[in-house]
Amino acid sequence: MEAIKINNYDVLGSLNNLQHWMLLNHKSHKLIYLIGLLFLAAFIIKTITDKFRIPSIVGYILLGTMFSQSVVRSFSFLPKEFLAWHSYLLNTLNFITVLAVSFISFGIGTSLYIKILKQLEFELTLIVIFESIGAFVLVSGIMLLLGKDLFVAILFGTIATATAPAATVMVLKEYGIPGEFSATLMVVLALDEFLALLIFSFMEPLSYILASPELELTITNMLIEPLVRVAAAILLGFVLGYISQHLMIRCDSESRKILLILATIIGTTAAAVFLHISPLFANLTVGFVYRNIPKRRLNVSDKIDILTVPLLATFFILAGTKIDISNLFNKSFLIIAFAYTLMRIIGKVGGAHLGAKLSSAPKHVEDYIGFGLIPQIGITIDLAFIIQKDFIHIPGDVANISMLILNVILFTSIFTEIFGSLATEYALIKSDEMKSKVSWSFLKGE
Repeated sequence: MEAIKINNYDVLGSLNNLQHWMLLNHKSHKLIYLIGLLFLAAFIIKTITDKFRIPSIVGYILLGTMFSQSVVRSFSFLPKEFLAWHSYLLNTLNFITVLAVSFISFGIGTSLYIKILKQLEFELTLIVIFESIGAFVLVSGIMLLLGKDLFVAILFGTIATATAPAATVMVLKEYGIPGEFSATLMVVLALDEFLALLIFSFMEPLSYILASPELELTITNMLIEPLVRVAAAILLGFVLGYISQHLMIRCDSESRKILLILATIIGTTAAAVFLHISPLFANLTVGFVYRNIPKRRLNVSDKIDILTVPLLATFFILAGTKIDISNLFNKSFLIIAFAYTLMRIIGKVGGAHLGAKLSSAPKHVEDYIGFGLIPQIGITIDLAFIIQKDFIHIPGDVANISMLILNVILFTSIFTEIFGSLATEYALIKSDEMKSKVSWSFLKGE
């Protein structure tokens, strides 16, 4: 398929004319209506999920599903103009995805504390490597057995390596558990996300080449170019992070600190996008610098957690709008989703067990560490969104495949988030770090 050549000046002129038309016809305020509605709905969802101890991210995704095109278009009484505006307004908010990914990556970086990593170096390294490899190999393998193309199997396997810490951290914070098992689990989660981003930085370009009939696989585009991009992203993040933390130390007011950290993360993202390198790795490095370079802790995580609540809520709601509800009645889709979930859990739990055993970790770490690695919601959705954005330019059926991957991740994330929280509580109970059996007891009929 030939790319259509369009003059940038003509496009900008058309966009200006469109904005002028929207202003004259009082259409420009529709985006404000949508944002206001999303925030109000997010507040209601947050209230409900907090009351029933359900992960709020699950609620946001389910809410987004109600706004998805597959659901909205099922209401035949809605006029075509409404459906067109619905699609346009949702696409207008796509930039939120990049920002959300950047803030999440920064948070991952602040979790990587050198002193803790040194204390548990060998034990953690083997656990993280084996659980990531286990998930990648089993998920990629089952996709190949199901008849999927190699690039599709690689993409599924790559995403499967990531573990989202939100559900696990929520359980640990709720019970205030300070033991060795929970400390090990927290560091494993941070290292797992770092390794997942590293694997993704190499495997996504490889999959793109395999999916593109006009591209030839070479050492340069398979290895050297991804390596250069990762190195450039780390260098950019280190330089901007060092400058920013140096300025942060001299900030004497909370408002200046907040403005500086927002400017740093968004500025790093903008620079990375401009340079065609990974904003994920760049912001992860910024977070790492913030955590390890200053002699005293800057305590920016709490500020970021509060500031990003509306951003992340909107992101996960928008993720839910990408769900095609008809997939629930598609046998092929359900088989893929079930196979992905099962193989990922087996790979994570089994790989972590093997890694802990080989590193002579304590028995309770060896037996139960893998149960804290099941949740995937968060970074996996970020990676699936990136795949969907990058692969949409490839001709043929590849764009539909990228949407399939996104839908599988969204559907399975709801299950892994809820089951993962229960599995984490089970691991803490069995490792004797938590005496309460509040959530797990109902599964045993107590």
